[in-house]
Amino acid sequence: MSSADIRDMLDLPSQAPSSTRPPPAKRAKTDGKKLDGIHRELHNLLGENTHAVAVMQNKFKEKPNWMQKPSPWVWTPFKNRARKDDLELYHWVRGTPTDDEYPFAKFNKDVEVPTYTQEEYDKALADTAWTPRETAYLFDLCREYDLRWLVIQDRYEYEPEENEPPSIRTLEDLKERYYFCCRKLMELRRDASGVDWTPRDLEQYNAMNFNKDKEVMRKQYLERLLSRSPAEIAEEERLILEYRRLQESSKKLVQDRKELLRLLESPQTANSFAQHQTPQGLSQLAGNILASDKNKRRKGMPDTAAQVAGTPGSRGPDGTPTAGAHPQAIGQAQQPQAAGGQNGVHGTKQTQPQTGRGPAPATPAVSKAELAQSATAKKVAKRVPPGEENLYGISYHDKLVQGVYLRSTKISTLKPTVQAKVASILAELGIAPKLAMPTAKVSDRCEALQQAINLLIETKKQADKLEHEVKVLSSSNAGQQSDAK
Repeated sequence: MSSADIRDMLDLPSQAPSSTRPPPAKRAKTDGKKLDGIHRELHNLLGENTHAVAVMQNKFKEKPNWMQKPSPWVWTPFKNRARKDDLELYHWVRGTPTDDEYPFAKFNKDVEVPTYTQEEYDKALADTAWTPRETAYLFDLCREYDLRWLVIQDRYEYEPEENEPPSIRTLEDLKERYYFCCRKLMELRRDASGVDWTPRDLEQYNAMNFNKDKEVMRKQYLERLLSRSPAEIAEEERLILEYRRLQESSKKLVQDRKELLRLLESPQTANSFAQHQTPQGLSQLAGNILASDKNKRRKGMPDTAAQVAGTPGSRGPDGTPTAGAHPQAIGQAQQPQAAGGQNGVHGTKQTQPQTGRGPAPATPAVSKAELAQSATAKKVAKRVPPGEENLYGISYHDKLVQGVYLRSTKISTLKPTVQAKVASILAELGIAPKLAMPTAKVSDRCEALQQAINLLIETKKQADKLEHEVKVLSSSNAGQQSDAK
């Protein structure tokens, strides 16, 4: 079966004869010219457009021209103008020699050592420890050796005259005498000329203020520094590391205290706080605070309140000093405590003294008997009279609640029916249901009052129940007696 039969069975048009097929497109001839810097395929894509200029990079150096004649080297004499003896030397010069001056002569710089007259010496430079002859000898050495002081001290061999006492000059003595003379000469000549000081002259004048005592102390310090033993060097490095660690701990402690004080301050908010005046609003606010505190702890944030509460003389989360605080600090804590409003908690039960190695962690809560035997309790007992702990804001707790909370939320809540009765009784007594100043003592009294009112309500309820039963029994007995008659 051929393809024509298959097309006939499928009712397909017959295939056009091969003579009617269009001729295949001829392949475009490519230019045989070699392209530099661009591939041929990329050049064909450009078409008739003019392609951009290709940047050529030479990867190899140009081929040296070996046919070039070498330049000659000539043995040429020269004189250095920095020398004053007209010494003639020789060196090799490439190419034709010229009469140019020696190129390295420009690096010869002479130090300008001042000169003075006998009159100027008598007016400003006279000194009992230095003779004019020795001063002139010092200036000659400074001029000869360009103020290279180690060389000057090594070459300093002054021979005093018969009437001059022998003297041994140190390097600091030579420097002090030279710079003293230079400063005095500048002052004398400036006053004589009447010209104001220029910034350059004033800078030079201040630079020549040589302090001999400081220079001697500096050298002694360097000698002691270089004469240290390996053990002393290791000890010094250890002390430096310890000092840096203490600095970091101190910075961290200050930052934690600032964060704690920021949390204890009343927030300035523009939103209304009416929604937090009801018990449900306060409970919701406390839940939000606890949830945010848990989130911070999950992220690895340090417990700043626990760290700061463990230091001596620190304050508790409500602004009251802890049991280890100084009496003066305790006295100063009353104002922040009074202005704290409803925010805050009681102080900690026991604090651990700081050892200088960073903020101490908060110690776990212990019993009152253990607290009475501790050193902190003894110090507090010595400084605070008995029975006046509340006056200084000191309180003890058997168990501390983790996190920040409102003291008013710790007041026990009753059933809604019982709470309404308690609220009515408090209204009869003239006591507001919401405390205006919920301090620790006021909160305890309020809770005790509520518990007492609740107990009286339950007692009254039981008494009414018994009275009702008595009435029922008495009425039933009276009915039975009447029936018996």
